[in-house]
Amino acid sequence: MRKEDLFPEMSPVDPAKRIRSSATRIRSLRSQVGHDGLSPSASRILIDELTAVLEELARVLEETKS
Repeated sequence: MRKEDLFPEMSPVDPAKRIRSSATRIRSLRSQVGHDGLSPSASRILIDELTAVLEELARVLEETKS
């Protein structure tokens, strides 16, 4: 299932830059880990970044198959 492009007028982000950006944000979450784990906000950021990067990787793989 293809995700609908909500902003078709915007140029797509370079996949490598998007993946590196997500890796940086995920790495920065380390400082938010407390004795009870991640805060709810940090947990949402982690899930959002992992989801975005997995979608980007899937898109790139699909494009290379074509």
